[in-house]
Amino acid sequence: MDLSHRMIERLAKTPGLALAGEREYVRNHLLQALLSWDKENERLSSETEKKLLARGRRVVEGSREWDLLFAEEMERAYAALLSRGE
Repeated sequence: MDLSHRMIERLAKTPGLALAGEREYVRNHLLQALLSWDKENERLSSETEKKLLARGRRVVEGSREWDLLFAEEMERAYAALLSRGE
């Protein structure tokens, strides 16, 4: 079972919550939102990787330092995205 199905099942079991439309309709919109988020995340990840590779001081990809710098840059990228209202 995929994530969108599990999310709809969980929502359906939430007390006091009624799905406004047909389950499949809501699930399809949820799936589209997840796919859109994944595509945007992939774009930001690629941009972040390019930034790190373009630095003057090389950092070994996959090292702890790389992971920390990558996480910091991704956080900045998401903050910038949110500040633009996207």
